[in-house]
Amino acid sequence: MSTFDLLEKRHHVRKYSEKIPPKEIIEQALWKTWKTTPSKNNAMPYKVFIYGPDKKEEKEKVWHMVYKNHINAEKVAVKRGLATRTEDGEPNPFYEHIKYNPYLLCIHCQPREPNKFYEEQVKKGMFFDQAWPEMVDRFIDTAAVEAGMFIQVLTNYLLESKVDLSYTSCFWRDPQKWLDAGLDHAKWRPIILMSIGYAERYRYEDLKDWGRSHEDIKPEYEDMIKWV
Repeated sequence: MSTFDLLEKRHHVRKYSEKIPPKEIIEQALWKTWKTTPSKNNAMPYKVFIYGPDKKEEKEKVWHMVYKNHINAEKVAVKRGLATRTEDGEPNPFYEHIKYNPYLLCIHCQPREPNKFYEEQVKKGMFFDQAWPEMVDRFIDTAAVEAGMFIQVLTNYLLESKVDLSYTSCFWRDPQKWLDAGLDHAKWRPIILMSIGYAERYRYEDLKDWGRSHEDIKPEYEDMIKWV
């Protein structure tokens, strides 16, 4: 199967089945992703935390970070006159994959010490910003781009193994909120969430049942790509 055909098969998961992908498959995909994802200065200034099938309480807490952030964003939008309603009390069902899944990945920014090569460059005066905790807000953009590449590469390997996945970038950005909730892994700013498992139902199936799948589409190719 071509890469195009493989990626065309990916859909947002509405609900995962109770069947759990073997941990070995997930480990292999993660190792391949680590091995093949590029990084500026080979720093990889982020860290992937994984909650397995037994971490239901932690996943509930992460979902809470998603739900509360969503409601806060809507309330701020209403206050500014950019929206007229919130979903407070009615959680978005398409976030449920964060709570109910076999595996949940939380990717956070992570300061890194330089490898031996760049350690020598630092001694010569190079500024290695990824090594400085106080510079997280400076290199977060780089970390986010690289985490996105990591997620995309991982997507390919998981789809090759017929494993489904979904992403979410709606959550509290402040790591202190995560720590206050008892999520001890969240020392640094979160970047993206990814759930993994075997899908029982996809989001597009809900849209199809509603007769609206033809409406929820991407911008046209011509609106996205322009030769200059």
